[in-house]
Amino acid sequence: MSVKERFIDNQNGSISDSKTQLMWMKEDGWQTQEKWFTWDEALDLVHYFNGLKFCSFQDWRMPSHEEIVTIYGEEVSNQDKYGKETHLFPVFPSGGQATVWLKGESGQEGTLFDFKNKEFRPLYKSKSGRMSVRLVRGEMLK
Repeated sequence: MSVKERFIDNQNGSISDSKTQLMWMKEDGWQTQEKWFTWDEALDLVHYFNGLKFCSFQDWRMPSHEEIVTIYGEEVSNQDKYGKETHLFPVFPSGGQATVWLKGESGQEGTLFDFKNKEFRPLYKSKSGRMSVRLVRGEMLK
C-alpha cells in the first residue's frame, strides 16, 4: 500500500489512516493554537476539541506509544516549525512541533515523542517547554 493510498485527507482538518484505522488531527496543537503545551494544557486541548465536536466526534485523545509511531516514517521527510527535518509523514502539513505529548501515565512524569529521531523521553508533566500534541481518535488495528 502506498502512502498516498494509506493516508486520506478528509478535507475537514483530519487525516484517516487506512492501515491502522486511526483518525488524526491534520495539524498539531502548535499549528492550531500557536502556543506550547504542558501535559495538563495538552489534556485541556483534548477537552476543547471534544467540546467543539471537531469533525463531528467527541472521542479525541492524546496518542499512545504504539499509535504515534504509526505516523513516523524513517524514509520520509517533513519539516518542523523551525525548518528542521522530521520524519512525520508529509500528508501532515509542515510547520508543526517535533516533540509531542503522549497519553498519560499516572504520576508526575509524562512521555514525549520526537519526530526527529523516533525517541521517547520522560518529562515532568507540569514543565513548560517546547512541546505540542497531535490528537487522535479510533481504535488501532493490531
